[in-house]
Amino acid sequence: MKKTNLLAVLTLAATPAFLHAQTTNYSDVVGYTSQSLTAGSDTIISPQVFRPAELTSAVSNVSSGASQAVLTLSGASLTANQFVYNSSTQPNTYFVLVAAGNLAGTYLMVASNDASTITVNLDGLTAASADITSIEVRPCWTLKTLFPASDANVSFTPSASATAGNRRTTILFPNNTGTGINRSASTTYFFNNAAGVQDWVSTAATSTKAGDTAILPGAYVIHRNTGGTPVNLSLTHAGAVFSRSLSYYIGTSATSANDTYVALPRPTDYTLSQLGISDTSFTQSTSKTAGGRRDLLLVVNPSGAGINRSAATTYFRFANDWYSTANTATATNNAVIPAGAAIIIRKVLSDGNDRVWANNLNVSL
Repeated sequence: MKKTNLLAVLTLAATPAFLHAQTTNYSDVVGYTSQSLTAGSDTIISPQVFRPAELTSAVSNVSSGASQAVLTLSGASLTANQFVYNSSTQPNTYFVLVAAGNLAGTYLMVASNDASTITVNLDGLTAASADITSIEVRPCWTLKTLFPASDANVSFTPSASATAGNRRTTILFPNNTGTGINRSASTTYFFNNAAGVQDWVSTAATSTKAGDTAILPGAYVIHRNTGGTPVNLSLTHAGAVFSRSLSYYIGTSATSANDTYVALPRPTDYTLSQLGISDTSFTQSTSKTAGGRRDLLLVVNPSGAGINRSAATTYFRFANDWYSTANTATATNNAVIPAGAAIIIRKVLSDGNDRVWANNLNVSL
Protein backbone atom coordinates (compact mmCIF):
# COMPACT_ATOMS: atom_id res chain seq x y z
CA MET A 1 0.00 0.00 0.00
CA LYS A 2 2.74 2.49 0.94
CA LYS A 3 5.40 3.24 -1.60
CA THR A 4 8.87 2.45 -0.36
CA ASN A 5 11.12 5.50 -0.31
CA LEU A 6 13.98 4.78 -2.67
CA LEU A 7 16.57 6.29 -0.36
CA ALA A 8 15.76 3.62 2.19
CA VAL A 9 16.65 0.86 -0.24
CA LEU A 10 19.08 2.59 -2.56
CA THR A 11 21.89 0.46 -3.88
CA LEU A 12 24.68 2.93 -4.58
CA ALA A 13 27.02 2.28 -7.45
CA ALA A 14 28.89 4.32 -9.97
CA THR A 15 27.75 2.91 -13.28
CA PRO A 16 29.54 4.30 -16.34
CA ALA A 17 27.36 5.22 -19.28
CA PHE A 18 27.94 3.29 -22.48
CA LEU A 19 30.49 5.56 -24.12
CA HIS A 20 29.98 5.68 -27.87
CA ALA A 21 31.16 9.24 -28.41
CA GLN A 22 33.77 10.41 -25.98
CA THR A 23 35.27 9.87 -22.57
CA THR A 24 33.24 11.39 -19.76
CA ASN A 25 33.42 11.47 -15.99
CA TYR A 26 29.65 11.44 -15.62
CA SER A 27 28.15 8.25 -14.21
CA ASP A 28 24.77 7.20 -12.92
CA VAL A 29 23.93 6.29 -9.35
CA VAL A 30 21.65 3.27 -9.53
CA GLY A 31 18.94 2.01 -7.24
CA TYR A 32 15.50 0.46 -7.18
CA THR A 33 11.99 1.18 -5.96
CA SER A 34 9.34 -1.19 -4.64
CA GLN A 35 5.66 -0.39 -4.84
CA SER A 36 2.54 -2.21 -3.64
CA LEU A 37 -0.35 -2.57 -6.08
CA THR A 38 -3.55 -2.92 -4.10
CA ALA A 39 -6.24 -5.34 -5.23
CA GLY A 40 -9.26 -3.64 -6.77
CA SER A 41 -7.55 -0.25 -6.99
CA ASP A 42 -5.66 2.17 -9.17
CA THR A 43 -1.99 2.86 -8.46
CA ILE A 44 0.00 5.65 -10.06
CA ILE A 45 3.16 4.28 -11.70
CA SER A 46 5.73 6.98 -12.41
CA PRO A 47 9.20 5.49 -12.79
CA GLN A 48 11.37 7.23 -10.21
CA VAL A 49 14.57 6.06 -11.85
CA PHE A 50 15.62 6.30 -15.49
CA ARG A 51 17.03 3.55 -17.65
CA PRO A 52 20.80 4.06 -17.91
CA ALA A 53 22.31 6.48 -20.41
CA GLU A 54 23.76 4.73 -23.46
CA LEU A 55 25.60 7.75 -24.81
CA THR A 56 26.96 11.00 -23.42
CA SER A 57 28.58 13.49 -25.77
CA ALA A 58 29.46 17.08 -26.41
CA VAL A 59 27.62 18.61 -29.38
CA SER A 60 29.76 20.61 -31.81
CA ASN A 61 26.97 21.91 -34.03
CA VAL A 62 23.17 22.14 -34.22
CA SER A 63 21.46 22.52 -37.59
CA SER A 64 17.72 23.18 -37.30
CA GLY A 65 14.93 22.80 -39.84
CA ALA A 66 11.21 23.41 -39.50
CA SER A 67 10.51 20.40 -37.28
CA GLN A 68 13.83 18.66 -36.64
CA ALA A 69 17.40 19.43 -35.62
CA VAL A 70 20.59 17.60 -36.54
CA LEU A 71 23.08 17.35 -33.67
CA THR A 72 26.70 16.82 -34.67
CA LEU A 73 28.51 14.91 -31.95
CA SER A 74 32.14 15.28 -30.92
CA GLY A 75 34.16 12.16 -31.69
CA ALA A 76 31.14 10.00 -32.39
CA SER A 77 31.30 6.52 -33.86
CA LEU A 78 27.73 5.27 -34.05
CA THR A 79 25.97 2.59 -36.01
CA ALA A 80 23.36 3.95 -38.41
CA ASN A 81 19.97 4.20 -36.69
CA GLN A 82 21.09 2.37 -33.58
CA PHE A 83 18.77 4.68 -31.62
CA VAL A 84 15.77 4.20 -33.91
CA TYR A 85 12.94 1.87 -32.95
CA ASN A 86 12.51 -1.21 -35.12
CA SER A 87 9.89 -3.77 -34.14
CA SER A 88 12.07 -6.64 -35.35
CA THR A 89 15.57 -5.65 -34.28
CA GLN A 90 15.57 -2.67 -31.88
CA PRO A 91 12.76 -2.54 -29.27
CA ASN A 92 13.69 0.74 -27.57
CA THR A 93 12.44 4.27 -28.12
CA TYR A 94 15.22 6.77 -27.34
CA PHE A 95 15.26 10.36 -26.22
CA VAL A 96 18.02 12.95 -26.14
CA LEU A 97 18.30 14.81 -22.84
CA VAL A 98 19.98 18.20 -23.22
CA ALA A 99 22.64 18.16 -20.51
CA ALA A 100 24.10 21.62 -21.21
CA GLY A 101 23.07 24.67 -23.22
CA ASN A 102 20.14 27.05 -23.18
CA LEU A 103 17.71 24.13 -23.47
CA ALA A 104 19.30 22.14 -20.62
CA GLY A 105 16.73 19.82 -19.08
CA THR A 106 14.68 19.48 -22.27
CA TYR A 107 14.21 16.05 -23.77
CA LEU A 108 13.82 15.51 -27.52
CA MET A 109 12.78 12.26 -29.20
CA VAL A 110 15.29 10.65 -31.54
CA ALA A 111 14.18 10.49 -35.18
CA SER A 112 17.36 8.99 -36.71
CA ASN A 113 21.11 8.84 -36.42
CA ASP A 114 24.14 8.19 -38.59
CA ALA A 115 27.77 7.65 -37.63
CA SER A 116 28.31 11.17 -36.26
CA THR A 117 24.92 12.88 -35.91
CA ILE A 118 21.58 12.41 -34.22
CA THR A 119 18.40 13.93 -35.64
CA VAL A 120 15.75 14.86 -33.08
CA ASN A 121 12.15 16.04 -33.31
CA LEU A 122 11.79 19.64 -32.06
CA ASP A 123 8.04 19.47 -31.28
CA GLY A 124 7.58 23.19 -31.79
CA LEU A 125 10.89 24.31 -30.30
CA THR A 126 13.72 26.07 -32.08
CA ALA A 127 17.35 25.16 -31.44
CA ALA A 128 20.72 26.67 -32.30
CA SER A 129 24.21 25.55 -31.34
CA ALA A 130 24.16 27.52 -28.08
CA ASP A 131 20.98 25.73 -27.02
CA ILE A 132 22.40 22.20 -27.09
CA THR A 133 26.07 21.79 -26.22
CA SER A 134 26.03 18.42 -24.45
CA ILE A 135 23.58 15.51 -24.45
CA GLU A 136 22.70 12.15 -22.97
CA VAL A 137 20.81 9.49 -24.92
CA ARG A 138 18.60 7.18 -22.89
CA PRO A 139 15.93 4.59 -23.72
CA CYS A 140 12.41 5.22 -22.47
CA TRP A 141 10.72 2.80 -20.16
CA THR A 142 8.27 0.64 -22.08
CA LEU A 143 5.38 -1.56 -21.05
CA LYS A 144 7.48 -4.70 -21.32
CA THR A 145 10.56 -3.30 -19.60
CA LEU A 146 8.50 -1.96 -16.70
CA PHE A 147 6.12 -4.96 -16.65
CA PRO A 148 8.05 -7.83 -18.30
CA ALA A 149 6.30 -11.11 -19.08
CA SER A 150 8.42 -12.77 -16.40
CA ASP A 151 6.60 -10.63 -13.79
CA ALA A 152 3.21 -12.16 -14.58
CA ASN A 153 1.20 -12.57 -11.35
CA VAL A 154 3.78 -10.46 -9.54
CA SER A 155 3.38 -6.91 -10.92
CA PHE A 156 0.38 -7.67 -13.14
CA THR A 157 -2.22 -10.35 -13.74
CA PRO A 158 -2.29 -11.54 -17.36
CA SER A 159 -5.58 -11.84 -19.22
CA ALA A 160 -6.61 -15.25 -20.44
CA SER A 161 -8.04 -13.78 -23.64
CA ALA A 162 -8.92 -10.48 -25.29
CA THR A 163 -12.59 -10.46 -24.33
CA ALA A 164 -13.57 -7.72 -21.91
CA GLY A 165 -14.79 -10.20 -19.32
CA ASN A 166 -11.45 -12.02 -19.24
CA ARG A 167 -9.25 -8.94 -18.90
CA ARG A 168 -7.35 -8.52 -15.66
CA THR A 169 -4.68 -5.86 -14.97
CA THR A 170 -4.94 -2.85 -17.28
CA ILE A 171 -2.50 0.01 -17.79
CA LEU A 172 -4.03 3.38 -18.64
CA PHE A 173 -2.09 6.19 -20.33
CA PRO A 174 -3.27 9.75 -19.59
CA ASN A 175 -4.22 11.84 -22.60
CA ASN A 176 -1.37 14.33 -22.97
CA THR A 177 -2.16 15.43 -26.51
CA GLY A 178 -5.70 16.71 -26.05
CA THR A 179 -6.98 19.92 -24.49
CA GLY A 180 -9.37 20.71 -21.68
CA ILE A 181 -9.57 19.34 -18.16
CA ASN A 182 -10.37 15.93 -16.65
CA ARG A 183 -9.56 14.18 -19.92
CA SER A 184 -10.16 10.44 -20.15
CA ALA A 185 -7.26 8.04 -20.68
CA SER A 186 -5.93 8.04 -24.23
CA THR A 187 -5.15 4.32 -24.42
CA THR A 188 -5.68 1.25 -22.24
CA TYR A 189 -3.45 -1.83 -22.40
CA PHE A 190 -3.67 -5.34 -20.97
CA PHE A 191 -1.44 -8.40 -21.19
CA ASN A 192 -3.07 -10.80 -23.65
CA ASN A 193 -1.83 -14.24 -22.64
CA ALA A 194 -3.50 -16.01 -25.55
CA ALA A 195 -1.30 -18.27 -27.66
CA GLY A 196 0.42 -16.37 -30.45
CA VAL A 197 0.21 -13.03 -28.64
CA GLN A 198 1.52 -13.18 -25.05
CA ASP A 199 2.30 -9.50 -24.95
CA TRP A 200 0.79 -6.18 -23.96
CA VAL A 201 -1.94 -5.08 -26.36
CA SER A 202 -4.32 -2.13 -26.49
CA THR A 203 -8.05 -2.53 -26.08
CA ALA A 204 -8.36 -1.08 -29.60
CA ALA A 205 -6.06 -3.71 -31.19
CA THR A 206 -6.22 -6.80 -29.06
CA SER A 207 -4.01 -9.05 -31.20
CA THR A 208 -1.30 -6.50 -32.04
CA LYS A 209 1.74 -6.71 -29.78
CA ALA A 210 2.36 -3.37 -28.05
CA GLY A 211 4.88 -4.18 -25.35
CA ASP A 212 7.34 -1.71 -26.88
CA THR A 213 5.00 1.22 -26.19
CA ALA A 214 7.12 3.95 -24.58
CA ILE A 215 6.47 5.79 -21.33
CA LEU A 216 7.96 9.23 -21.85
CA PRO A 217 10.24 10.95 -19.30
CA GLY A 218 8.32 12.69 -16.54
CA ALA A 219 5.10 10.85 -17.42
CA TYR A 220 3.01 8.38 -15.44
CA VAL A 221 0.58 5.55 -16.15
CA ILE A 222 -2.24 4.13 -14.07
CA HIS A 223 -2.04 0.48 -13.00
CA ARG A 224 -5.61 -0.79 -12.55
CA ASN A 225 -5.60 -4.00 -10.53
CA THR A 226 -9.11 -5.21 -11.26
CA GLY A 227 -10.87 -8.01 -13.11
CA GLY A 228 -11.78 -11.45 -11.88
CA THR A 229 -10.79 -11.80 -8.24
CA PRO A 230 -7.84 -9.39 -7.96
CA VAL A 231 -5.02 -9.98 -5.51
CA ASN A 232 -2.40 -7.65 -4.11
CA LEU A 233 0.58 -7.31 -6.43
CA SER A 234 3.90 -5.47 -6.27
CA LEU A 235 6.27 -3.74 -8.68
CA THR A 236 10.04 -3.41 -8.32
CA HIS A 237 12.11 -1.63 -10.90
CA ALA A 238 15.76 -0.68 -10.95
CA GLY A 239 17.53 2.08 -12.81
CA ALA A 240 19.55 5.26 -12.69
CA VAL A 241 18.83 8.01 -10.19
CA PHE A 242 18.23 11.01 -12.42
CA SER A 243 20.28 13.90 -11.05
CA ARG A 244 19.96 16.45 -13.85
CA SER A 245 17.31 19.10 -14.45
CA LEU A 246 14.18 18.04 -16.34
CA SER A 247 12.04 20.63 -18.12
CA TYR A 248 8.27 20.20 -18.36
CA TYR A 249 6.39 21.95 -21.15
CA ILE A 250 3.02 22.90 -19.68
CA GLY A 251 0.28 23.19 -22.27
CA THR A 252 -2.19 26.06 -22.30
CA SER A 253 -5.35 26.67 -24.32
CA ALA A 254 -6.84 29.85 -25.76
CA THR A 255 -10.37 28.45 -25.41
CA SER A 256 -10.49 26.74 -22.00
CA ALA A 257 -8.60 25.70 -18.93
CA ASN A 258 -6.11 22.93 -19.71
CA ASP A 259 -4.57 20.01 -17.80
CA THR A 260 -1.02 18.70 -18.18
CA TYR A 261 -0.35 15.32 -16.56
CA VAL A 262 3.18 14.76 -15.22
CA ALA A 263 5.18 13.07 -12.47
CA LEU A 264 8.64 13.58 -11.05
CA PRO A 265 11.18 10.90 -12.08
CA ARG A 266 12.81 11.36 -8.70
CA PRO A 267 13.39 9.00 -5.75
CA THR A 268 12.33 11.42 -3.00
CA ASP A 269 9.35 13.27 -1.63
CA TYR A 270 9.17 16.96 -2.56
CA THR A 271 7.72 19.97 -0.82
CA LEU A 272 5.82 22.49 -2.91
CA SER A 273 8.61 25.01 -2.49
CA GLN A 274 11.16 22.52 -3.85
CA LEU A 275 9.34 21.91 -7.14
CA GLY A 276 10.96 24.85 -8.92
CA ILE A 277 7.67 26.26 -10.23
CA SER A 278 7.94 29.99 -10.93
CA ASP A 279 5.59 32.75 -12.04
CA THR A 280 6.74 32.33 -15.63
CA SER A 281 5.15 28.87 -15.71
CA PHE A 282 2.40 29.15 -13.10
CA THR A 283 -0.04 32.07 -12.81
CA GLN A 284 -0.58 33.28 -9.26
CA SER A 285 -4.10 33.81 -8.00
CA THR A 286 -5.46 37.29 -7.41
CA SER A 287 -7.11 36.24 -4.14
CA LYS A 288 -7.68 33.17 -2.00
CA THR A 289 -11.34 32.97 -2.95
CA ALA A 290 -12.52 30.52 -5.57
CA GLY A 291 -13.26 33.37 -7.98
CA GLY A 292 -9.74 34.74 -7.66
CA ARG A 293 -7.88 31.50 -8.20
CA ARG A 294 -5.90 31.02 -11.38
CA ASP A 295 -3.55 28.09 -12.03
CA LEU A 296 -4.01 24.99 -9.89
CA LEU A 297 -1.71 22.11 -8.96
CA LEU A 298 -3.56 18.87 -8.23
CA VAL A 299 -1.82 15.94 -6.53
CA VAL A 300 -3.04 12.35 -6.92
CA ASN A 301 -1.40 10.11 -4.34
CA PRO A 302 0.45 7.04 -5.71
CA SER A 303 -1.82 4.57 -3.94
CA GLY A 304 -5.27 4.45 -2.39
CA ALA A 305 -8.48 2.45 -2.41
CA GLY A 306 -10.69 2.22 -5.47
CA ILE A 307 -10.42 3.33 -9.08
CA ASN A 308 -10.69 6.74 -10.75
CA ARG A 309 -9.39 8.33 -7.57
CA SER A 310 -9.68 12.10 -7.32
CA ALA A 311 -6.81 14.41 -6.44
CA ALA A 312 -5.95 14.24 -2.75
CA THR A 313 -5.14 17.94 -2.58
CA THR A 314 -5.40 20.99 -4.83
CA TYR A 315 -3.00 23.89 -4.42
CA PHE A 316 -2.74 27.44 -5.75
CA ARG A 317 -0.27 30.30 -5.33
CA PHE A 318 -1.16 33.67 -3.87
CA ALA A 319 1.22 36.49 -2.88
CA ASN A 320 4.23 34.16 -3.44
CA ASP A 321 2.94 31.45 -1.09
CA TRP A 322 1.25 28.10 -1.72
CA TYR A 323 -2.20 27.38 -0.28
CA SER A 324 -4.50 24.39 -0.26
CA THR A 325 -8.05 24.91 -1.47
CA ALA A 326 -9.12 22.98 1.64
CA ASN A 327 -7.44 25.47 4.00
CA THR A 328 -6.80 28.97 2.69
CA ALA A 329 -5.93 30.41 6.11
CA THR A 330 -2.38 29.05 6.33
CA ALA A 331 0.34 28.89 3.70
CA THR A 332 1.45 25.36 2.83
CA ASN A 333 4.85 25.91 1.18
CA ASN A 334 6.25 22.83 2.94
CA ALA A 335 3.35 20.54 2.09
CA VAL A 336 4.74 17.21 0.88
CA ILE A 337 4.15 15.67 -2.52
CA PRO A 338 4.96 11.97 -2.08
CA ALA A 339 7.43 10.30 -4.40
CA GLY A 340 5.62 8.75 -7.33
CA ALA A 341 2.56 10.99 -7.12
CA ALA A 342 0.77 12.24 -10.21
CA ILE A 343 0.84 16.01 -10.63
CA ILE A 344 -1.79 17.75 -12.73
CA ILE A 345 -1.03 21.34 -13.71
CA ARG A 346 -4.34 23.04 -14.53
CA LYS A 347 -3.66 26.23 -16.48
CA VAL A 348 -6.32 28.91 -16.76
CA LEU A 349 -7.44 30.05 -20.20
CA SER A 350 -4.35 31.52 -21.82
CA ASP A 351 -2.69 32.14 -25.19
CA GLY A 352 -2.17 28.54 -26.27
CA ASN A 353 1.60 28.70 -25.82
CA ASP A 354 3.52 26.28 -23.61
CA ARG A 355 5.04 27.34 -20.32
CA VAL A 356 8.32 25.80 -19.11
CA TRP A 357 8.93 24.43 -15.63
CA ALA A 358 12.39 23.11 -14.73
CA ASN A 359 12.61 20.62 -11.86
CA ASN A 360 15.84 19.62 -10.11
CA LEU A 361 16.84 16.80 -7.78
CA ASN A 362 16.34 17.92 -4.18
CA VAL A 363 19.07 15.84 -2.54
CA SER A 364 22.83 15.57 -3.00
CA LEU A 365 24.24 12.35 -4.43
